[in-house]
Amino acid sequence: MKAMRFAKVLVFPVVSSLLGCLVPVPVEVPAPSSPRPRAERAERRETVSENPYGTMESRIFALVNAERKKRGLKALASNPRLDQAARLHARNMATYKKMAHVIPESRFPTLSHRAQHVSYPYSMIAENIALGYPDAESVVQGWMESPGHRRNILSPDVSELGTGVVSSTSGGLYFCQVFGRQLTTI
Repeated sequence: MKAMRFAKVLVFPVVSSLLGCLVPVPVEVPAPSSPRPRAERAERRETVSENPYGTMESRIFALVNAERKKRGLKALASNPRLDQAARLHARNMATYKKMAHVIPESRFPTLSHRAQHVSYPYSMIAENIALGYPDAESVVQGWMESPGHRRNILSPDVSELGTGVVSSTSGGLYFCQVFGRQLTTI
């Protein structure tokens, strides 16, 4: 049996945004192991041009940074790995027709699983989700009117952002934002 490597992770609460609830972060998470299968590697190369909602995702990103700027906070950097994690969860929610931070029947049920899957080593990570808004402006406004979501958007403890928007088969839009700060030392 192959021994599993572990990367030490600082313990911070993951601030979930639906109701601003706290989700514990594991102290140790398995380090990335063997290369991903070809199909998963191809999925990770998704570009904005291949994504029908890339323009909306970019607009959400800009609106979040505008909200931070209004309050004198540093702008968040875009992170492609966090984009992948956000799109993965938006797709999970659309597939399972659930708006939830944890989808147990999914291959990557939790935010920690999704961060590990996209090889994002974090010291802080948080997530905002939403369903049914028609455009970037209304979803960001909705998040800013919710204390938990607003706390994630305006957190000084995060430095990067990924955004995902996916349409369900019925046409409803599922939104996911993943906020993070990378782990810089182990």
